[in-house]
Amino acid sequence: MDNPFKPSEDYDAMVLAVTLAAAFAALSILAYLDQSFADPYLVASFGATAVLIYGAPKAPFSKTKNVFFGHLFSAVIGVSVAMILDWAGALDDLRFLGVGIAGGVAIIVMMLTGTIHPPGGATAITCVMSGFCSPVFVVRPIMLGVVILRAIAYA
Repeated sequence: MDNPFKPSEDYDAMVLAVTLAAAFAALSILAYLDQSFADPYLVASFGATAVLIYGAPKAPFSKTKNVFFGHLFSAVIGVSVAMILDWAGALDDLRFLGVGIAGGVAIIVMMLTGTIHPPGGATAITCVMSGFCSPVFVVRPIMLGVVILRAIAYA
């Protein structure tokens, strides 16, 4: 019987070591910043981004344009939805609708702009679920995290 867990590619030890080192470095840096400062620097969607850019660097969703703009558009959408619900005094009561709106709109925007990056959907949802109602969230942690993840991928 064939191994159902056989990888689609044969990876040599060097590729595996570099992938591990890059993912470890990027995620550890973000986690250190998150642990050291009162503001968030690490969001769960960065784990999925790390899988794509380090584990599947040739995949279309791993392209720099997709990673950068997928997270950017999704964060702006998620924060905007959270801010609107917060201004209306309905964030706690209507969070479930906000999640659906932010996630759905983020997907459509990524489709229309050719910037689909699946972790971006998680970024939009995180903004609403966490109640991050400040545009600062788009810059830090989202765009700062994307820059760190990509910089290490290019190193």
